[in-house]
Amino acid sequence: MSQLHANVAERRLSLYEGEALRLALPLDAGGRHRLVVGDDDIAHQVVAALEHCPGVGVLPADGGLLGNQTVAGNFALVLRYDAAEIRDLRDQDLDAAFQLCGMTPERVEVLAREQPMNLERGERWKVGFVRWLLRPPELLVIDRLFAGLTRRQANALIAVEAVYHARHPFRPVLFVDLDSHELPVLPDCRSSTELSELAEA
Repeated sequence: MSQLHANVAERRLSLYEGEALRLALPLDAGGRHRLVVGDDDIAHQVVAALEHCPGVGVLPADGGLLGNQTVAGNFALVLRYDAAEIRDLRDQDLDAAFQLCGMTPERVEVLAREQPMNLERGERWKVGFVRWLLRPPELLVIDRLFAGLTRRQANALIAVEAVYHARHPFRPVLFVDLDSHELPVLPDCRSSTELSELAEA
């Protein structure tokens, strides 16, 4: 199959399959975008190509947290806070971000001491999402979030993701989704592109 590669130039991200342009996104207009792919292998290739571009952050369905660290430990590493300063996630900005995602201060205190593998999938994703909410990339790629979720669960996470657009209106988000008739509607989606299969080289 043809090789996927991506680059960023003149405030635009471009994804190519060989020489063919498959996706072009402006990096200063914000909004939601969707790329629908045919299978997990293609999704993996797309995300691998995108994450090598400067300014691109990837949020996987499991939140992308280190399993051998507590939630507080993950934030201490990723956000480069000193572990003593982040005691029980009491940092004001961090607390505010979690509350914007629907978590109470009491839950956040308990969450800080939890290990990610002990959290429910939606909560793991929210923790990973909070990291990017505090440190927004030029383009946030949300990788295969909806696979295995009910419509209600999917819509709840879409509602949480709306916080990102409110806080960072000029930072775009790209949902990489597996082809399915059950994909939830993305409100105000600015573009939807299909990449169902890759051509043979």
